[in-house]
Amino acid sequence: PIIASHVGGDTSADMIALNMLAEHEIAMLVDVGTNTEVVVKKGDRLVAASCPAGPAFEGGGVEFGMAGYEGAIETLTIEDDTFKFHTIGDLPPEGLCGSGLIDLLAELRRNEWMAPSGAFKDKQLALTVDPEREITFSRQDASNLAQAKAANTAGMYLVMRHLDVKPEDVETLYLAGGFANYVDIPNAIEIGFLPPVPEDQILKVGNASVIGARDALLSRTMRESAERLPDVIEHMELETEPDFFEVFVEACQFDPMMFEWE
Repeated sequence: PIIASHVGGDTSADMIALNMLAEHEIAMLVDVGTNTEVVVKKGDRLVAASCPAGPAFEGGGVEFGMAGYEGAIETLTIEDDTFKFHTIGDLPPEGLCGSGLIDLLAELRRNEWMAPSGAFKDKQLALTVDPEREITFSRQDASNLAQAKAANTAGMYLVMRHLDVKPEDVETLYLAGGFANYVDIPNAIEIGFLPPVPEDQILKVGNASVIGARDALLSRTMRESAERLPDVIEHMELETEPDFFEVFVEACQFDPMMFEWE
């Protein structure tokens, strides 16, 4: 049996939450996916929320978006006004996976080809990433990614605010999820996909669900500890926060996250 808790029913989140309880005064878990799970620990409290981000960063809702398969653009830069990229497997590009999309957004902002709102320079409706393969990135693609990012950003911001935790307070941010393991951290912070926790305090744990499932199946102690977590974790319903919509709309901007709730 796989143990399910209030942290989105994800065993890996259970196991990391146990580690957060044991080792940190202030820590954070972000498990990126179609539903991103956020857990923040401060003292004896663990507060969790689920962010319905949707599949945009996993290829859905982006015309040339795709999962992290061979042929996916996984890293990208702009050099001499030209897109330079690397694909998984060094194959001809077929589209952009999550890490490539984050690089693209950060590079567009860095080079002032895109406004924080997602509007392209010179009112263009689409940009050509690879002319030979006719791979483009449209204003609509950017809009869909903005909404997905905003769900993640709003969730992280509201849970951190709830416990009065600032990025500089976080001892370790555990970053989980399939594509999150390949994300360029500075680029993710630059577009507001992650809070500005110091990079050396962000620990990528990959697709941790496999390890969590293994631990739950093989260790009675871990399984029993995970079963007790629902009694400890406080579940936060983001949409019930009075200013949720305002926070979400602000988070649609491709800018670093701001923490100014004093």
